Amino acid sequence: MRMWGWSIEVIDPMPEKCVIVVYPHTSNWDFPVGLLTKWATGLSATRDALRYAGKTSLFVWPWGWFFRAVGGVPVDRTGGSGFSEQMAVRFASEPRMRFVIAPEGTRSYRDHVRSSFYYVAKAANVPIVLGTFDFENKRVRISELFTPSDDVDADLLRIDAFYRSIAPARGLGHTPANAAPWKFAKRN
Repeated sequence: MRMWGWSIEVIDPMPEKCVIVVYPHTSNWDFPVGLLTKWATGLSATRDALRYAGKTSLFVWPWGWFFRAVGGVPVDRTGGSGFSEQMAVRFASEPRMRFVIAPEGTRSYRDHVRSSFYYVAKAANVPIVLGTFDFENKRVRISELFTPSDDVDADLLRIDAFYRSIAPARGLGHTPANAAPWKFAKRN
């Protein structure tokens, strides 16, 4: 990462159990930057229980073994899969678990973020750590500890304020125009 001119800032100490949000997810480059960050900081799937969510289609032949080996957890994104509850059970059964998730769930623009990161943290009773890849300044920042309250709207405003406070002029992520606003989809 240093060879490419990137700096890394990671909260220390990292909570033993947490949901790590990396926002925005706007490019395929997010995965290699995240993986290199993981290796540069010495975090591993086995020792540090660092896991990440990825779409189910990533976990098939020929690369499925690789994505699992580097901490991947397949996610069925069709909705109604009980993902939050499944992850809460996993958090409860593990002595240490740090779960990385991109709240948009896609690299393309969408008009909201997915709520799973929030409800996984609430169901598992773990904090959220806010992070970003600032491509403009070549900086990885995983630094803001956030405990969800019982006021979803206030929490989303607080998360949005954090990301606005650290965003460079052009915006965060590889393609800032694809960053979703900090709101959840309206439920019918």
